[in-house]
Parts: sequence; C-alpha cells; structure tokens
Amino acid sequence: MKEEIEFDFDEILDKFRSGKKLTGIGGLLEPLIKQLTEAALEAEVESHIANDGL
Repeated sequence: MKEEIEFDFDEILDKFRSGKKLTGIGGLLEPLIKQLTEAALEAEVESHIANDGL
C-alpha cells in the first residue's frame, strides 16, 4: 500500500514565509522529496524486472 502525501503549496509557502527552512531534516520539502525518490526507485526496479523478463 502506497502512502499518499498531500502537498499543500499555499500552506508550505506560508510556513516558508514565517521562517521554516525548505530543505534538510524537517524541512518543508522533505515529504515531497521522499515521495519523489521512492517513486523513482520503484520505477527503476520495475524497469529492471521488466527487462529481465525479455
């Protein structure tokens, strides 16, 4: 089961304007970066599995 992360741009922008950092541990973009990294790794694994079946 995949975890869906809801990314509210307006909320992130408000928090950024109030001084919260964008990157790093606890940064505003951390959940989005995590989701993108996991999706890329999953696609890479699926590609390798598909190519091995040829």
